[in-house]
Amino acid sequence: MIELTDVQRRMLRTVLGLGAEGASRALSRWLGMDVRLTLGEVEQVDLEAAAGALGPPESLVAACAMGLTGGLGGSMLLCFEDRAGLALADLLLRQPVGTSAEWGEVERSAAMETANIVGCAYLNALAAHLPAGADSGLAPTPPTFLHEFAGSLIEFAVMGQAAELDRVLLAGTTFEAAGAGDLGWTLLFVPDAPSLAALAAALDGSA
Repeated sequence: MIELTDVQRRMLRTVLGLGAEGASRALSRWLGMDVRLTLGEVEQVDLEAAAGALGPPESLVAACAMGLTGGLGGSMLLCFEDRAGLALADLLLRQPVGTSAEWGEVERSAAMETANIVGCAYLNALAAHLPAGADSGLAPTPPTFLHEFAGSLIEFAVMGQAAELDRVLLAGTTFEAAGAGDLGWTLLFVPDAPSLAALAAALDGSA
C-alpha cells in the first residue's frame, strides 16, 4: 500500500482544510448560527490505531458512512461521540444542548444531513486539486447511520477493501458552535488503492 510522505500529508491537510472552511459556511447557513470546523493533523494510521482514536473497542460510537462516487473510490466516515452528535440535533431544533438523550429519527436525520454537507465540502476541495477527469462527478453517496462499537466501525470502513488496505487516513476535527462549546469529530477517509495512488500523484503536482 502507498505510504504518503510528510509533504503529501501536509498538502492533503491544506486541501481538506479548505473543505472544512466550506463546510463551516454551509453548516452556518443550515443551522442559522456561526459554526466553525477546525481540522487537526491528517495521519495515515493502521486499523488498530484508527479504532483507538474513536475510543475503547467496546465503546459505542455514532458515525455516518458515505461511499465515494466519480473519480475516487472508497469511503468516508464522519464519527462522533454521542454527546457531539446529539448536540447537532439540539442546535437544529433550537433547544438547549443536552436535551436530546438518544438516537431517534430526528437525531439520526440531523447527523446524516450534517455528514452529507461535510462530505460534499471535503470532496469539492479534493476535486479542485485532482487532474482533469479524475474529479468527474466526485460526490459522496447518501449517508448511512451507524451506532456501533469502535472496532466494528473500522471493519465497516474497510469492508470490501481488506485485502488491499491495512491503513486509513485519519483527520480529527473540532466543531464549534454557539451554545455547544467544542465538540470533537473524527473523519475517516478510506480511498481504495488506485484512488490513493491518484491522490498521491495529485498532491505531488500541487507541491
